[in-house]
Amino acid sequence: MKILILSSTNNIKNGYGNVTHELCSFLNGGIDFKLLLPKNEKRYDYTSYPTEYILPEYIFDVKTPKILEYIKFNYKTDADILHSLFEAPYAFIGARLSRKLRKPFIVGTQGTYAIKPLFMWPEKYILKYIYNTAKIITAPSDFTRDNIIKFSKTKTPIEVIHNGVNFERFQKLFDLTDLKLAYGNKKILLTVGGLKSRKGQDIVIKALGILKKRRNDFHYLCIGSGKLLIGLENLTSENNLKENVSFLGEVIGENLVKYYKLCDIYVHTPRVVDWNFEGFGIVYLEASACRKPIIAADAGGIRNAVIQGKTGLIVPEEDPVSTARAINKLLDSSDLRRELGNNGWQYAKENDWFVIGQKFINLYKRTYE
Repeated sequence: MKILILSSTNNIKNGYGNVTHELCSFLNGGIDFKLLLPKNEKRYDYTSYPTEYILPEYIFDVKTPKILEYIKFNYKTDADILHSLFEAPYAFIGARLSRKLRKPFIVGTQGTYAIKPLFMWPEKYILKYIYNTAKIITAPSDFTRDNIIKFSKTKTPIEVIHNGVNFERFQKLFDLTDLKLAYGNKKILLTVGGLKSRKGQDIVIKALGILKKRRNDFHYLCIGSGKLLIGLENLTSENNLKENVSFLGEVIGENLVKYYKLCDIYVHTPRVVDWNFEGFGIVYLEASACRKPIIAADAGGIRNAVIQGKTGLIVPEEDPVSTARAINKLLDSSDLRRELGNNGWQYAKENDWFVIGQKFINLYKRTYE
């Protein structure tokens, strides 16, 4: 059984790239496969699995003349299964090769680009073609699956397979004494994600503005970069939080793990903006792997990454008041923080890449039979 995998990137700093790298690392040595990446993709020294840089450059707009490269793209392979890890744009190539070679095709989906193109012309026709060509579709959450069915009307079976977490990466112990002292030994709240509207850092800041009127024992750390930085800094000042909020920019590697370990509560309250949404939210599992309790907003595929009342507290979308209450509740109860954190640790372990990767192998076997 040979698998041909298509992806846009294997850059581990990128959500798509992290999924690509982790799955291919898991498959390497046990499954006969090759990964196809764009010809202009950067070569990373951690790429130890069979990879060919041959796909056309990534495009966002199918109305560009570059779409001709996708239409003309041809590739000789004796693979038994074609698997595009994501829906856009390389699943179009996967679907075309599948029909030409008469080989089964699996298409993976995540969030925004699994749904939003279904409201656009001519993207909706391309995405429906992809979904209807596939033998099976995978989705990371019930939310993504249900909305693909609702808006595409596809009859192709959809299987929910969560995004995995590299559980072992988050089990290393660190001396965090200096970091704790840097924030005055206050309770630490953390969000990891790009500074963009759908990530919802502004909701957290507004919630903390409410809390600041009654307590001052917290410090909020924002990890990530983006065009909303100035606006979030202004919002911080407006809510009298300049001494309670720090924007740390991009943090990677072991340093990122240290901040997960440092925090007392992981709070991340995304929103759905014009069908831009979190298809799952791997950051929740990363925090859970560090035994941290979660506060999340009920938006997108969050309920598959956070289990309400078990691994975290889920608040209504776009609701700073409810978010403030949830933060206050966890700040007041070390027992509840510990309980949610311990449950989350077990849930993250159940979604380790060794578990998720095996689900893909089982999927390949069923598709091959």
